Amino acid sequence: MERCMVSGEEIVSNHRWIFRNPKKLYATCIRRIGRNILYAWVDSAKPVVLETFEGDLVKKVLEDSNLENKPAYLIWNLKHVKEITYAYKQGIVDFLYNPSPPLTCVVFYNTTQEFRNTAEIIQAILPSCLKVLFAENYNQAMRIILDVIGGRDPSSNTNDSGEYEELKKTFLATTARIGWLNMLNSSIPAPHSRHDLYPFFSALSFLQKDLIERTERYKKKKLQLESGQREKADMINSMISTIESDKKRLLSEFKKEKSALEETLSLRRNQYRAIETMLKSRKPELWKIMHNVANLAIDDRHKIQILDICEKLIESEKNQKKTNFPLTSTDSEFLSLLHKKHPNLNNRDIKVCLLIKLNYTTTEIASCYAISKRGMESLRYRLHKKMGLPKNLSLKNYLTALAEKLGNLLQLKTEPIHSIAVFSELRKK
Repeated sequence: MERCMVSGEEIVSNHRWIFRNPKKLYATCIRRIGRNILYAWVDSAKPVVLETFEGDLVKKVLEDSNLENKPAYLIWNLKHVKEITYAYKQGIVDFLYNPSPPLTCVVFYNTTQEFRNTAEIIQAILPSCLKVLFAENYNQAMRIILDVIGGRDPSSNTNDSGEYEELKKTFLATTARIGWLNMLNSSIPAPHSRHDLYPFFSALSFLQKDLIERTERYKKKKLQLESGQREKADMINSMISTIESDKKRLLSEFKKEKSALEETLSLRRNQYRAIETMLKSRKPELWKIMHNVANLAIDDRHKIQILDICEKLIESEKNQKKTNFPLTSTDSEFLSLLHKKHPNLNNRDIKVCLLIKLNYTTTEIASCYAISKRGMESLRYRLHKKMGLPKNLSLKNYLTALAEKLGNLLQLKTEPIHSIAVFSELRKK
């Protein structure tokens, strides 16, 4: 069991009473001496700047020691502390500057020269109910704490009295209120103008006024920025609202157009089914007619003409199935000729060729297949290659020439008037 060499009381350690800096630069450790004296030090290989105030660590030690709302005293070894950050200063004020501070007395010792001024500012700014004193070493610090516990005033043994020391404390406390607490409007109790320390208080007063002016300018600029941002936000919200409104309108129009197209498509499908049903029912009848004509006792020339008409109607039906839309007799003849010359063409190829022959543009044909114009051009190129056409002969010119050839062949054929009448009678039936 370890005991204090000055008070003789037991020294208590706990693995929970350690705060490790997030950057792993140092660790703040606390032990308890006796019942209510805390001993704190910074574990580090070199002097460090304290970044985060260890208020939670102190509260944890007080809670574990059952010292909440009871007198507690702190001895702080500042051997490795060279400075503290602004955030650390704020933490000290928030922790200690309240109606009932958790500590009764704090004694600093081993205070480095560079940290001495900051330590004195801490002493000056804290409330009078919390004593902050300085010692040269651990033994002196412990004796000061024992005097405070015993009701003796250790400050009576120091040389901190006198006008100079009081003005110094006033100056440091005012500086801390302005810098640490941002109390820019706090009064500065300066000595008379002929006093040796008056220039220091006067300079502090000028600094206070400059900070007040800068703060006001910052607030105005902040308000301007906030106003500008609000205007931008309102404009953006208005644009978003307009876009949402346009979106709803376009969506409504799209739904209406989609509904109309679906109705048109349904109508076209019904029409196609009706045509397909009609063609299916007509084909057996045509074969039946051909069979009956073949058995009639009429002139063979007339019989051949009637049979030829029936065959053309059957051929037209086949071509209509390939293209999915009704064809004229000329179109049907053209497709039959095209198929004979190029049997390797599929139904889509045949339909594209017919549309090209009928002078449909590339864009119009592309819309029929729901593809881009470039995609249609690529399709025409493959079709040109598939048909084995020469490079200097365009697909359209070839199909036009083929249609003209077909027209010349049809003109050479002669059909008697009565064969046309027979064809009309067959259509009526």
